[in-house]
Amino acid sequence: MLAFFPFPLLGGLGILIIILILLWRKCSRAYLICFSVFWLYLLFAVSLTIFPMPLPETIVWRSPIILILSRVNLVPFSFGSLFDNPPNVIFQEIFGNILLTVPFGFGIPFLVRFNPKNLPWLAIGAGLAFETAQLGFSLLIGGLYRSVDINDVLLNAAGVLLGYALFRGFAWLYVAGSRRIKVKQSGLCAYLYEVAVFSQDLHVISSKTQ
Repeated sequence: MLAFFPFPLLGGLGILIIILILLWRKCSRAYLICFSVFWLYLLFAVSLTIFPMPLPETIVWRSPIILILSRVNLVPFSFGSLFDNPPNVIFQEIFGNILLTVPFGFGIPFLVRFNPKNLPWLAIGAGLAFETAQLGFSLLIGGLYRSVDINDVLLNAAGVLLGYALFRGFAWLYVAGSRRIKVKQSGLCAYLYEVAVFSQDLHVISSKTQ
């Protein structure tokens, strides 16, 4: 089995360093801090969803592609025998998939400015990315070592929406609190304030155009 530590983790950190070097003169230090935190979250998510991964030479019988694809569940809200498992397994499968992407929904506004109307598509895209990665590696090694399920996509999407809702609450509290106590914003705090104000203004504009 290929564990996430040390080589995949070190590779991910190495890519982060390269990206930071390329962006050093183009982006603010506050943005780079937010980008680094988000990247570390992605590495954590990858460690949970992809690793440990069996190596191709450890698989005695490689499954045909058609067999691997036939085990992919594309029926929404069909959980099979999941609810026959102990409560802790059910909790892990359902709420674990939701909690996995809450940081994604909370953190992405600090990196990308997008129209809230596109949030559902972004949420679905995040869920599809994780499941597609699992399927891709399964096809690569010749065996479905992780379940690939449309329900995981939906649960991941719900996590993104929940995370964005938490971000909206944070943005409102941060702006309201800063204006009440009249804090002089600088550095990272100024960047957080800018993102929070922008999100509020964007929601106002979006609601007027509906």
